[in-house]
Amino acid sequence: MGRDPLAAEGLSPQVRAFRVARRTFVAGQRVELADVAATVGVNRVTLHRWLGNRTAVLTEVVWSLTEPTLALCDRSAGGRGGAHVADAMAQFVRLTVEHHGMRSFLEREHETALRILTRRDHDFQPRLIAAVQALLVREQRRGHLDGDYPLDDLAFLVVRVVESFVYVEHIAGEEPDPERAARALHFLLR
Repeated sequence: MGRDPLAAEGLSPQVRAFRVARRTFVAGQRVELADVAATVGVNRVTLHRWLGNRTAVLTEVVWSLTEPTLALCDRSAGGRGGAHVADAMAQFVRLTVEHHGMRSFLEREHETALRILTRRDHDFQPRLIAAVQALLVREQRRGHLDGDYPLDDLAFLVVRVVESFVYVEHIAGEEPDPERAARALHFLLR
């Protein structure tokens, strides 16, 4: 990959390594730990000690993109209660489907991507479920969300709907359709 362009910014080598991995992902390129290590000027063992294995690095990179995207979608969503959460998550589906790095990751490494992003035994999906649950809890506390359905289960269902529409090309061979996702989410959260 070459010289570390972040070296002059005074960042720790661990932060620089993570940013190199993230920049590589966003550019739609495969994140190879050997390349990240070489760019930062360390060996793979050191990089592994700092950031973990490739799965851990990819999980953190995708989460570092997901968290601010969810916050943006929450701020710009309309409605209240379930409608607000449905609108936010529908926007999230659209932005995720349109993200060059995510599209490239799913196209190039769909089995790895689905394993990392959709299984509870990895860190990404539990974080996403918790973030959706936090939105639901907030709307319920504001008095905008009724019902006695457990919010942790509802958050899980919302995430599964999101996954179904974001990864539909690799699950069912169909083109992702954010409008279809929006309709399903609004139906679920009405």
